[in-house]
Amino acid sequence: MRIVVITNLYPAYISQLASENTQVVHFFSREWVKQGHQVEVFAIWPYYPTFFSFLPGGRRRQKYSFEETFILDGVQITRIPFEKFPRLLCSETAFSGASETILEHMKSRPDVVICHRMDPSAPIAAEVGKRLGVKYLLVLHKSDLQNLDNGRYYKKAAFVRSLENAAGVAFRSEYLHRWFDGLFPDLSKPEAVLKSGLQREIFETREFIVEKARRPIRRLLTACRLIKDKNVDSVIRATRRIPDINLEIVGDGPRMGELKKLSKKIGVEGRVSFTGRLSHSDTLSRMRVADVFAMPSTRETFGMVYLEAMSKGCITIGSRNEGIDGTIVDGHNGFLVDAGDTEDLVRKISMIKDLSVSERERILLNAHGTLEGMTEKRAATVYLSFIEDVLTRDEGNDK
Repeated sequence: MRIVVITNLYPAYISQLASENTQVVHFFSREWVKQGHQVEVFAIWPYYPTFFSFLPGGRRRQKYSFEETFILDGVQITRIPFEKFPRLLCSETAFSGASETILEHMKSRPDVVICHRMDPSAPIAAEVGKRLGVKYLLVLHKSDLQNLDNGRYYKKAAFVRSLENAAGVAFRSEYLHRWFDGLFPDLSKPEAVLKSGLQREIFETREFIVEKARRPIRRLLTACRLIKDKNVDSVIRATRRIPDINLEIVGDGPRMGELKKLSKKIGVEGRVSFTGRLSHSDTLSRMRVADVFAMPSTRETFGMVYLEAMSKGCITIGSRNEGIDGTIVDGHNGFLVDAGDTEDLVRKISMIKDLSVSERERILLNAHGTLEGMTEKRAATVYLSFIEDVLTRDEGNDK
C-alpha cells in the first residue's frame, strides 16, 4: 500500500528533539515501512513572520522555514513551510499553497492520505485527497477536540469541510472517541481508536516484574517536559505528605526553576531530585528502579510515557478523563487520579504503599498483560486494518 501522511506532528528535521515534536506518528510510519508499505510524509512546519522572532521557538521555526526532504528510519519526509500568525487561523490561500506544494513533490498517486491533528494540517490533507481523487482519513488529538468543543478556530469553513470530507475519523484514545461522539452524534463515518504501541524489546520479563513487586514502595518517579500541563507541582506537594518516599523528576522545561523553589519552600528538597533531560534509554533505566510512576497531567492526548513506565514494572498513576484513561483501568493495571489534584494523588500513593505483595504483583502483571497487546507492530497493524476497512467501504456507507 502507498500511504501519504500529512501532519505537523512529525520530526521536521533530522536532529529535532522528541521534546519539541512528538514522534508518535513516525513510530507508525516506520513500522509500516518495515512491513513493506510505501510511506511518504509531508511535515507541515508552521512558522511566524520575522516580526514575531521574539516569541518562544520563533527563531528556530524561521531557521527551518524552507523545503527539505530527508530520510528517517526508512521513511521519506518532506518539510513544508507554512507561514501563519500567532493564534490566528490561516487564509484559504495559505492552505491551497501548501496543498499545491505537496502535490508537486509527489512522485505517484497514493492509495490513501492520512492527517494527524486538524490545525493546520487537515484542510491541506483534505484538498490533496480531493485533487488526487483518493480517500482521506483524519486522526484527532486532544487539542482538536478542545477547539471543536469551545469553537476556537474551528468554526471557520476550512476546518468544518476537512471534517465533513474525511472518509473516516480516528482517535488516539477511548476518551477522545467518547468526547467526539458527544459533540457530533449524527456524524456517520467509520471511526476507530488508534493507540500507540511499544517496542517489544523494552518490555521487562514477568520474572522481573514479580521480583519487583516484593520491594517496599520508596521510589516515586515522574518524567516529562516541565510545563504547567504536566502538574509536576502536585507530585512534589504529594511527596511532602507521604513519609519515607523519594521523588525523582526526569525532564527539563520552563518550570524547572519554579519547581525547585517549590521543593525548597515546602521542605522536601532533600527528598526530591531533578535529573534534567535524559536520553530515552537513561529514562527507561530510571523507570526500571522506580516503584511508582505518577504523571497527573492535563491535555494529554495519550501518553507513551505511561506505557513505558508500565513496561518497566512501575505501578503507574495517570489522569482520569485524559488520554491514558481506558488503557489504564483504575485498580486493575494501574491507577487514575483527577489531573493536578494533590489530595487524590496522596490518597492513591498512600494506598499503593499499603498494598500487599500479592496485590502489587496482581497490578503489575495485569499491566504487563495489557502491554502484550500494545506492541508497535500490533498498533501499526490495527491502524492498517482501519485504513483497509475504510478503503473497501462503498461511498455513503454508515459507520
